[in-house]
Amino acid sequence: MNYETNTLLIKHPGLTEVLSMILLQAKTSKSYIKLRGWENLTLSQIWDLGKKNLIYKNDKNGVEQLQSVGTLFENNIHGISGAGDCDCFVIFTLALIFCSNKIEKSKTFIYLQGNKRDEPSHVLVKCEDTFIDFTERTVNTIRKYNFYDEIKVR
Repeated sequence: MNYETNTLLIKHPGLTEVLSMILLQAKTSKSYIKLRGWENLTLSQIWDLGKKNLIYKNDKNGVEQLQSVGTLFENNIHGISGAGDCDCFVIFTLALIFCSNKIEKSKTFIYLQGNKRDEPSHVLVKCEDTFIDFTERTVNTIRKYNFYDEIKVR
């Protein structure tokens, strides 16, 4: 197969480093998205694909694990295809958005949430005013936290 599979393991990541690595993994995953024929999806189709194929599993051993989409499905650290946590789901979502000509990429944000401003505990994607969080049951649903921040994806 001709795609990137990798998992970045970060023991004590800073927020800037994690966000950079999420974007790197999403961009690296574009070849896998194309290989699977998942190009040019709408946000609704991305939601349906994720809900059918993703399974929430916590990171192991207190180490932040940022899986490429290829790794998420083909060489998963949990031994279960599609298993990951919220940041892996963000990588999946961003990679699909990057490979679509049906979505306005200029309206894409990484959306951070948490109870402490300097320690976000959850991450999801906001695109075209739609929240995509595969840890929730329905699209456009977000958790209630004390703070949030939007970071524009470039």
